[in-house]
Amino acid sequence: MAKLNLSLQLAKKAQKKSAKNSCSVYLIHDNKQLLQNHDNKNTLTAPLQNLIKASNFGGKICETAISFGTDESPSLLIVGVGKADKLNGTALQKIAKTIYTTLSKNHKSATIYLDNSLDSVQFGQLALALLNASYTFDKYKSKKDDKILLNQITLQVLTDEKTGSLEAFEQSLALQNAIFIGQSLTKDVANEPPNVCFPAYMAKQAKDLAKQYPDLLTVKVLGEKDMEKLGMNCFLAVSRGSAKEGQLVLLEYNGLTKGKNKAKKLENPIVFVGKGVTFDTGGISLKPGEGMGEMKFDMGGAAATLGAMKALCEARLPLQVVGALACAENMPSGDATRPGDIVTAMNGTTVEILNTDAEGRLVLCDTLTYVQQYKPKVIIDMATLTGACIIALGHVRTGLYSNDEDVIFDLEQASEDAHDRVWHMPLDEDYQEQLNSHFADVQNIGGRPAGSVTASCFLSRFVKDVPWAHLDIAGTAWISGSKAEATGRPVPLLLNYLNRQVW
Repeated sequence: MAKLNLSLQLAKKAQKKSAKNSCSVYLIHDNKQLLQNHDNKNTLTAPLQNLIKASNFGGKICETAISFGTDESPSLLIVGVGKADKLNGTALQKIAKTIYTTLSKNHKSATIYLDNSLDSVQFGQLALALLNASYTFDKYKSKKDDKILLNQITLQVLTDEKTGSLEAFEQSLALQNAIFIGQSLTKDVANEPPNVCFPAYMAKQAKDLAKQYPDLLTVKVLGEKDMEKLGMNCFLAVSRGSAKEGQLVLLEYNGLTKGKNKAKKLENPIVFVGKGVTFDTGGISLKPGEGMGEMKFDMGGAAATLGAMKALCEARLPLQVVGALACAENMPSGDATRPGDIVTAMNGTTVEILNTDAEGRLVLCDTLTYVQQYKPKVIIDMATLTGACIIALGHVRTGLYSNDEDVIFDLEQASEDAHDRVWHMPLDEDYQEQLNSHFADVQNIGGRPAGSVTASCFLSRFVKDVPWAHLDIAGTAWISGSKAEATGRPVPLLLNYLNRQVW
């Protein structure tokens, strides 16, 4: 993780920066008008106009022009933001990446001049995008990229009588810094190779996290013997094929604290559940070899849960939250589950396993049953669950399934605030028929039609009386291809959702 310090500065007029290795950044629309106002006309307007004219700058999104400074004057960078009515979260992410990439190897610091042309939500999206642009995972590179100079960006909000209270901007920046710290942890553990990141590794990460925040977090780990006693046979049906023992990791966050003394026991907490299949071969229903290396990302839900808990600790929100990491490795062996096996879930439901590559729902269904002992206010699970969701929504939006309209509304609003977008998918009772089994209460697959829907329908059978949402992050948890890496989603969504619960 790159060390970028992002700060907020409030000013009545543009403040001069130390010149050496610094840069002043202005955002300009395609009509060649500044995104922000500035009243220091004698020192700023002429250089800006000269740079626009000399570079034939048009203001198209991510178009740049730079005038390098001297020891006496900072560099000047102008960045196009396109049309004012198109300045959404996607555009802000592109702009932030452009700014960071342009400055990172030639400047130690930069100041981006803003005012209330951006509201606090857009401000937060830009801030988080700048932080995320600095993230790297080069732990296993023999030669590190040591050319990054940029370590400080100041977002200077220029104020006037119309701006009003800037408390919302300060709160937003604090939240984005917390999100970035948690999101970076999510990326770090998901990017680890599967010979390093297996269930016990995830458990250790949780324990280390609890040591960092002893006044907020406690951790409990259930092994396979514990699961056997509890009757979690669906979970064990996945983990039994691997030499790596399955682990159910529970992080309990109590933000209603006074120092190191707990204010009260957990009472109706919000519960996050993350699928943590640290490597998914498909089991006996073996996946094709091509691209299988990306199956190390199949623990993206557990990684996001871990990262969300860290971000929550950084933000210190006055809530009670439980994070459950359902960690297993899905491998073929003489002990592996066979297609056609029937097992009994923790809640007594018998499940016919027709495809061992539909394993995520098996570790989740027992975990969803287990966490209901907390009497949760709401359960939100996240999982890289189905390729069908990628076919439906691509890599832009996360599939959202829920049995509760209020939960849907809160998650949709949070997703827009975070620009970590979701799309509400159907959960009609009609789809349940595809899961009917000839030999058991339910089968673990429903066929090719509506595969993401039927997977969610399977999970819904284990949370009938609890407000619940399922996030299918198969298309959004990582970027595929030659530069495959974790995105850290949906940590921004989860933290914005939690933040809304405090309002």
